[in-house]
Amino acid sequence: MCQSRDFDTNTPLRLSTMKTKSAYTLIELIVVISIISILVSFGISAYTKARDRQIGQAAGEQILTILQENQKIANVGKIDSSCTGKFTGQKVIFSGTNTYKTQSLCSTNSGIETTSTIPGISSITATSIIFNPLSLGTYLVAGAGEQIIAYTTPIGLTYHIKITRSGTIENLGIQP
Repeated sequence: MCQSRDFDTNTPLRLSTMKTKSAYTLIELIVVISIISILVSFGISAYTKARDRQIGQAAGEQILTILQENQKIANVGKIDSSCTGKFTGQKVIFSGTNTYKTQSLCSTNSGIETTSTIPGISSITATSIIFNPLSLGTYLVAGAGEQIIAYTTPIGLTYHIKITRSGTIENLGIQP
């Protein structure tokens, strides 16, 4: 029945010992999550500002392209078929909103006026510019030596583009 090897009184009793695992406390987890949340919010804010600046710069590049293309049309005398008589220039009108109009000007009958929009802006300086043919310069409002076209993005950033009477077009970038 009972054998002596089953009950050895000389062997100490061994209890199973639990291995301890290191873990983070709730406070440590909350602190880490809070720090990560703050960093993410700063990152999102910086990304949004950079994106908005990029939208404004892209709109400026589009306005520059519009002006340069119409200046080139005037320089080479390329007119649409509805324009009759002597070619007198190429007109660009910025309406004050995000639209602009272009038209070939002729002595007898001016060409068709086309209207387009500029995405990424909420307002632009209302102005009319006439590019004279054969590189004879630019007619600006009231004979000014230069004109600044200011445009504003939907978040309120203002950019400037300068046009001189000689026909130089320059993007001045964001303004304070």
